[in-house]
Amino acid sequence: MNKLYAIIGPPASGKTTIVKRLFEHYSIPALVSHTTRLPQKNEENGKDYYFVSKADFATIQHVEKANYSGDFYGLSKNEVLNKIRLYPVSVVDIDVTGYNQLKRLLSERLESIYILVNKDEIVSRCLAQGKSAENIKRLIEYAEAKGEFNNWQIADHVVKNTGSFEVTLRQIAAILDLANLSHNT
Repeated sequence: MNKLYAIIGPPASGKTTIVKRLFEHYSIPALVSHTTRLPQKNEENGKDYYFVSKADFATIQHVEKANYSGDFYGLSKNEVLNKIRLYPVSVVDIDVTGYNQLKRLLSERLESIYILVNKDEIVSRCLAQGKSAENIKRLIEYAEAKGEFNNWQIADHVVKNTGSFEVTLRQIAAILDLANLSHNT
């Protein structure tokens, strides 16, 4: 049975990096969301997001969608069903609201992996990314309001991402049962 693994956790916990590295090391495909925001430096359409207008976004059947700072984000039902049909294992970086909606659609084909990291580590990572103190405060407040620091309680698996990133990646690979897949490093 093909499975989708939802990578959940607070902002700056390493979810996006984990998803990218799973693809680089094991060719595990990630679901790609649509967004109405403009691409950031080094982002590619169809790889990082599908960048669309608000009018086009409104025509897409989404499994989940969110509005963050005036921009819309959403995962299309077609994207989910195509990936689950084509690949034995795929991943998605998603918030808990999206996870709950995916769970209704996919049932036992969906498992969640919570990426555990404390607030001090999040602040350090955000500072290293060049984010302002105001942006970091807003990010933490948003995550707290959405319950992102407590979602480990609903996750199928919890992985701590505060030490070696390679150890974190190996733990996730073990959860995804990737030992039998080729390692592309």
